[in-house]
Amino acid sequence: MTMRRVLAIAVLAASVAVWTASASAVNSPRVIRLLDAPPGIDLPMGTFDFNQPPVGGDQFAFTHTLYRWAGTTKGARVGHLHVVGTFVTGFGPRFTHHALMLFDAQAFLPGGSVMAEGYGGLNPDGPTRLMLPVIGGTGIYANARGQIKVRDLGNGNINKTSIAIHLLP
Repeated sequence: MTMRRVLAIAVLAASVAVWTASASAVNSPRVIRLLDAPPGIDLPMGTFDFNQPPVGGDQFAFTHTLYRWAGTTKGARVGHLHVVGTFVTGFGPRFTHHALMLFDAQAFLPGGSVMAEGYGGLNPDGPTRLMLPVIGGTGIYANARGQIKVRDLGNGNINKTSIAIHLLP
């Protein structure tokens, strides 16, 4: 075999491997509805303190429990959520401005995990609604794509958030 032919076969094999690895494990559109609710751990990072208004560069991380969610009823515990949030802009010294934050999130669910990363605006008066792109996953969610809709429930449901993971095939 000539060197060109060996290289052509190698390039073809590599492209098939990349195409196969990039195919989603989800066969049809799917929505997973979850409730992010206590218990959980919220940790400020670096010099950030939850007792002060955040400024650009401040970070925090949290781990929360995930439950099935039917829109009104908290179901069985189904996993957990890890999130790192980085403020791009803060709320201002008197919490009068909308803040912009970069979110890195991974939801650990039965059979694998779903990862999302994106920017979202935060309202100082709440409630907050976010839409973040799904950038991948593991296990049965390998190479997942789609979007995650996050909605702060507010109205006495402090620290409870509705999460709808919309996966595409």
